[in-house]
Amino acid sequence: MKALSISERKKLVSSPYVAKVTPKNQVQFTEAFKELILAGPTDGFTRVEFFNHLLGVSCFDKHYIDSCLTRWRSQSKMPSYLDRRGKNKSIHKMSIEELKAENAYQKEVIAHLKKLRGLSDDEL
Repeated sequence: MKALSISERKKLVSSPYVAKVTPKNQVQFTEAFKELILAGPTDGFTRVEFFNHLLGVSCFDKHYIDSCLTRWRSQSKMPSYLDRRGKNKSIHKMSIEELKAENAYQKEVIAHLKKLRGLSDDEL
């Protein structure tokens, strides 16, 4: 992303899709914007054109947009009830809901690994 001009900064601040623009030109987007972008471009736009068109600017390049999309896709795959950034909790201190969520997550991981390895349910 190139440096933001004063007019681009004003447009971003007034956009309904931007939550915040920091003094260091870091832009925080709303969840609605992220969902629109992850859904994909419409009306024949490329990803870059769609991203910039929604915001009314032309300052975001392909590299910046691709890195945002990668980050947002990985965040959307992680269930909201699991926060993987903290320390692992002891199972003795977890609630029933947390244990169920952990169990569901483990099942998803196992199913994904089986798919990668080409194994059936009986072979693991």
